[in-house]
Amino acid sequence: MFAWVSVSQSYRVIEILKDIMNKVMGIKKKETTTGITVEDFEQMGEEEVRQHLRDFLRDKKYLVVMDDVWTVDVWRQIHQVFPNVNNGSSRILLPTRNMEVARHAEPWIPPHELHLLNDTHSLELFCRKAFPANQDVRTELEPLAQKLAKRCGGLPLALVVLGGLMSRKDPSYDTWLRVAQSMNWESSGEGQECLSILGLSYDDLPYQLKPCFLYITAFPEDSIIPVSKLVRLWIAEGFILEEQRQTMEDTARDWLDELVQRCMIQVVKRSVTRGRVKSIRIHDMLRDFGLLEARKDGFLHVCSTDAVVSSHRVAFHDRINEEVAVSSPHLRTLLGSNLILTNAGRFLNGLNLLRVLDLEGARDLKKLPKQMGNMIHLRYLGLRRTGLKRLPSSIGHLLNLQTLDARGAYISWLPKSFWKIRTLRHVYINRRMFLSAPIIGDHKNWQTLKITWIYVDVMDMIRLGGIRFIKNWVTTSDSAEMACERIFSEAFGKSLEKMDSLFSFSMTMRELPRDIFFAHARHLQKLRSLYLIGPFQQQQFPDSSQFPPNLTKLMLEGSTLEQDPMPVLEKLPNLRLLALRWGAYAGRSMSCSAGGFPRLQHLILSCLNDLEEWRVGVGAMPCLTHLTIDGCRKLKMLPEGLQHVTTLRELKLIEMYCEFIDRVRNEDGYKVRHIPSTIFEH
Repeated sequence: MFAWVSVSQSYRVIEILKDIMNKVMGIKKKETTTGITVEDFEQMGEEEVRQHLRDFLRDKKYLVVMDDVWTVDVWRQIHQVFPNVNNGSSRILLPTRNMEVARHAEPWIPPHELHLLNDTHSLELFCRKAFPANQDVRTELEPLAQKLAKRCGGLPLALVVLGGLMSRKDPSYDTWLRVAQSMNWESSGEGQECLSILGLSYDDLPYQLKPCFLYITAFPEDSIIPVSKLVRLWIAEGFILEEQRQTMEDTARDWLDELVQRCMIQVVKRSVTRGRVKSIRIHDMLRDFGLLEARKDGFLHVCSTDAVVSSHRVAFHDRINEEVAVSSPHLRTLLGSNLILTNAGRFLNGLNLLRVLDLEGARDLKKLPKQMGNMIHLRYLGLRRTGLKRLPSSIGHLLNLQTLDARGAYISWLPKSFWKIRTLRHVYINRRMFLSAPIIGDHKNWQTLKITWIYVDVMDMIRLGGIRFIKNWVTTSDSAEMACERIFSEAFGKSLEKMDSLFSFSMTMRELPRDIFFAHARHLQKLRSLYLIGPFQQQQFPDSSQFPPNLTKLMLEGSTLEQDPMPVLEKLPNLRLLALRWGAYAGRSMSCSAGGFPRLQHLILSCLNDLEEWRVGVGAMPCLTHLTIDGCRKLKMLPEGLQHVTTLRELKLIEMYCEFIDRVRNEDGYKVRHIPSTIFEH
């Protein structure tokens, strides 16, 4: 078992415990082996989490890294959940800048002190970032490279950032000399070398990248930042300009890649298809530097509860000054992270100039003010994991809105006027919201739609469906849930005609309206990503010609297909990623024929509990680079044809029985000998 969690200076014990529990137990959409669902997990209190974690770790080997610990209180509050820490089989690492923390954790074990890099290692790290892979340092640049690396004082962060800066410069002697001469070579005191280099790298950013970088500092320290959210916030702020050749989202991702290349941010996760960055984080020192710059320029202010807001953009973490509207009526951006509120949403009254409002994690937020409709400039509305039950009818007046994110919120009503907003680009809603307001109108800018399943009881349906639901229910012998599904299917079919501009569509249902979706799917010319969670109304696939023609990414979960889906899916000409998860296929055998999947690069087979045999014909999947088989416990062996898939670079086998693993390592070794990386995980 392994978990890496960040603690930081501002921490909450329950969040650290939940982070560890999530990583060692693998809390996912479905139940884990411990029977805990995501919903159960989110509702747990601190003592319940402690008990579950202690019970789960008992008699197990584990490694837990608690990074960035600042005070001795952290270990004192958490150590009791680790039952086996002293039995010799488990380890806990506490990276910290405070020696007292290290000594307090285990007084009889001397802390391991990290030393600064020597000149040789400093130069090696600097050159690794400054020059492309496998490229030697040009002879005339060697003295300057040594001088620049030495100036970093052995600090890895300074070496990485300065190397990233030089990687974007012309590799000529004159250019490098100008950079070296521009640095302040006077002795500036301990730690100032790094700040000087950070300042140099920030000053060298193109003007359009500076606000994008500073904006990242608004997120809590050590937080993992989803790139999709960051991109939408940048667009809502107006940082990204429209271009004819690509969408604003693509332009924003190009700019993000530039920040990565310059080592101003760190990549946490990349997508398995195109290697695009999915999540990032920012080093503490870079964040501190950015916060100083943002506040100095009046660009952004991260506030404590009693602080006076001194910028048009403000971020609050955990607590908020609820008089913010009175003190800052000209506020343009309000970013909240897991806010604890005492006056519901009344603090929003008067903030009519907002462009961005993000209240993710504000569980105390039960109601939004009716005056929300006065925020006519609003472009981003983040309500993820809030306590809201409904949205005010005035939300239909937000005619500039681009993003509505209501994931994880149990909102049961959306006004029909919402769909009159023509600027919508990204919408995340649940089934209740959709039933209350089926999609109407044309939406030419629309890119993303995600509909999640949420329980709807009889009274909900009477309120949402009115007399139409009652008639439908009374005139059939179906349950209320079945009648609800039928009404949803009808509304969904009509809505599909309005979705032809979508790039990405995701839906979670107890029973997916297969026939209705695939009757319209071939008209979704722009759709690239499709994620369907839930059983199909008929346990078989339609013909491949009924799929969106330009689909590149398909993920199916819980589909319970009885017929082998591969003969259909392998005919999709542009498919690059296919993931079949959690019983997507309920059959015993699966076959990929010669010439099938002509462009598939990534294949994920996860928790196909009945799969025993998989056949791969010679010439199948000619572009496959990554294969993951996870928890397919009945699968007897790897397919014979896998030895002919010479493009494979990585095979990952997760939670497979020992007999299967032993076979791969021994008698089936010839099938995987050509694969550079074979990873076994338990």
